[in-house]
Amino acid sequence: MTTPAHAALSLLVLGRSERNALPVVLGAVAPDFPMLVFYVWERLGRGVSEGRIWSERYFDPGWQVAFDLPHSIPILVFALGVVVLVSRRPTSGRPGSGVAPPRGPLTVPGLFVASMIIHALADLPLHREDAHRHFFPFSEWKFTSPVSYWDQAHYGGYAALGEVVLVLAVSVFLFRRYRGRGRWIVGAVGGIYALFIAFAIVMWSGT
Repeated sequence: MTTPAHAALSLLVLGRSERNALPVVLGAVAPDFPMLVFYVWERLGRGVSEGRIWSERYFDPGWQVAFDLPHSIPILVFALGVVVLVSRRPTSGRPGSGVAPPRGPLTVPGLFVASMIIHALADLPLHREDAHRHFFPFSEWKFTSPVSYWDQAHYGGYAALGEVVLVLAVSVFLFRRYRGRGRWIVGAVGGIYALFIAFAIVMWSGT
């Protein structure tokens, strides 16, 4: 799943309230941030060709660690547990008394981490040879899905179509639901998705 599509999926799950939109989107794209650094460094810094980046450099052990850590489900679940416990820690009222905050929606950090978890889970069924180690560093296991979000030989066309439908449907739904800055966030997700697809088409057609 492309990075902007992850943002759309997380918005659908966690972003029904407009005030949640920004931390949800940031959390959804955060696991792929090391990949952005990787691409900029390899393509612009080292001048590596597009084909070699994804067929060779992507599988470099050092880069794989950087990619897999923010996709590690155990680490993310632990982080979410810590955030929830800290956010519900009793706060001091008058001396000698503690008042626990009421149970309610996730805090901003909680939404951020929960969105990262949704990203990791969504990647599980959509990666083949490029799969992440979703239980790293506790296990080297990878789930090699029969479906690839990009490879035409492994239902990539269907996956891409489903992704387009997802982004369009979420964009329309939430744009109509939101009233304030959330509309700008939804518009940005949709616009970046369109640019992302156009960029991918141009880059891959030149390889």
